[in-house]
Amino acid sequence: MILKILIFLVVISLIFYIVTYPYNFKLDRKLKRVLSFPQVEKIINVKHKYSEFSNEELEAEFILEEHFLKSSYTEEKMRFLILKPKKLKANPLCLVLLHGIRDRCEDWLYKAKIRENYLTLKKKGRIDDVIFILPDSGYKGESWYSNFYKDDIHQYEEFFSKDLTKFIEDRYPESIKGIGGFSMGGYGSLKIGLKNLDSYHVIASFSGAISLIRMSINRRVMRIFRYLYVPRFLFNDVNKAHFVKVFSPWGYKILKNDPYSIIKITEPEKFRDKKFYLSVGSEDKKPYLMFQQWLDVIGRAKKYNLDFKGKIYENEYHTWDYISKDIYNFLKFFTDETKKGK
Repeated sequence: MILKILIFLVVISLIFYIVTYPYNFKLDRKLKRVLSFPQVEKIINVKHKYSEFSNEELEAEFILEEHFLKSSYTEEKMRFLILKPKKLKANPLCLVLLHGIRDRCEDWLYKAKIRENYLTLKKKGRIDDVIFILPDSGYKGESWYSNFYKDDIHQYEEFFSKDLTKFIEDRYPESIKGIGGFSMGGYGSLKIGLKNLDSYHVIASFSGAISLIRMSINRRVMRIFRYLYVPRFLFNDVNKAHFVKVFSPWGYKILKNDPYSIIKITEPEKFRDKKFYLSVGSEDKKPYLMFQQWLDVIGRAKKYNLDFKGKIYENEYHTWDYISKDIYNFLKFFTDETKKGK
């Protein structure tokens, strides 16, 4: 009898998986719908727009400070960089940028070319003054900017939401603030931004892991997933095993940390005057389905009337090279939207 029940459950699961699997024709249909949104722009044959600068020129234009914060939420001192132009007007904008898994905050300098993009736009008179806050994620680049499950000494979301945010607000009290990130950092920026809407005016994800359940299953099973327990031994992939370590094996706990789910439960009034920027490369589909996650969240942002801009870059993948192109457009967006808020 037990064997028959198990066989029945396996067959039903296979049928459900086959029916709900995100086939290419389904993705094409959904993409066509999303591209019809006035908030979404498809960018074709994007090229680098920043100018090259020598190290001497960059050093002459910027001050780079290294800081460490001791926190009651983590066992490690949390490191971050502050990058600021030497010439600053009063009350510059302030932007927090979060890196991806196993990356470092310096990648924003050397891979995303944040200085080159900024100077190029600044010389064109296209953007306002910006101070950049570039944190390391902690836990050797694998913190997920999250509170580890049943682990009091690795409470990274608390650090970023409380300690780092307070540091920024104390140091730059009059500045309009934004937060953005790439990959795991896109997840962190959207989650922390959504949970701290009073602190951040602009919230951005660049190819972020912003629909967590989509990383492993189809979003249609979310209602069932919240009741599931996922045994750790099923995850032989290092990243997935670490994911369960951080978020727990319980579906409902994972959903509490899922930006796609947080949007739904947030009071609409809290989104007033908040701006969202969501971008992705069209080929960023495997192994973690960032393109599919972007489609999910764009659809939800539209449904819940978020004030957002979506960008999809044709033929771009999950790389820092793509970010070095996208950050140029985001910095313009950041300036334009903060001007509206002044």
